[in-house]
Amino acid sequence: MDVGSGARPAVPLDQRPEGCHYVGMDISASELARAGTGAYDAIAIGDICTPLPSFAQRFDVVLSWQVLEHVSSMRAALDNQRVALVSGGRMITMLSGSWAIYALAARVIPHRVSTTLQARLLGADARDKFPAHYDNCSDRALRRLLPESGWSSWEIVPYYKAGCYLRFSRPLLRTYLAYENWAERTARANLATHYLVEAVA
Repeated sequence: MDVGSGARPAVPLDQRPEGCHYVGMDISASELARAGTGAYDAIAIGDICTPLPSFAQRFDVVLSWQVLEHVSSMRAALDNQRVALVSGGRMITMLSGSWAIYALAARVIPHRVSTTLQARLLGADARDKFPAHYDNCSDRALRRLLPESGWSSWEIVPYYKAGCYLRFSRPLLRTYLAYENWAERTARANLATHYLVEAVA
């Protein structure tokens, strides 16, 4: 199951293993439709923060790529992904961190203004920008929530890679990269811009 997959499945059709049954789940039917015919073997329209009893223990793998920063409740999203997995199944997710420069900006800049700025300064497609909550999107919070949600084991890998948001200004970019390099060098995982999480149900 690909959670929040919308118009762009996390695993392209030509890269899926033989025999894979690939289900795309998104809160928006129109986003799933943008993926085109044949992108998914099945689709499900719903919110991962809402219990999904019909999906209980149905999947070997649950993916979510740059999605969990958008959910209203990280705890509920983790709980529901675990319930959807068979025993020993895996959740693999990449999410943005609460303390990244863009996450801090999102807290003070209205979404519509932020989307316009990203389109003008970075050439971003406004259709691919969605409001984010950044609920418990930090190393410390994830390490607290994963055991509370019943995962048997997990690994969290922090990444520091938000410089692309400042590529419109070389002085700002250089200053920011110095900060980001310091955060990585001193292993300040709570300041990471992204987290790759693999957890076993």
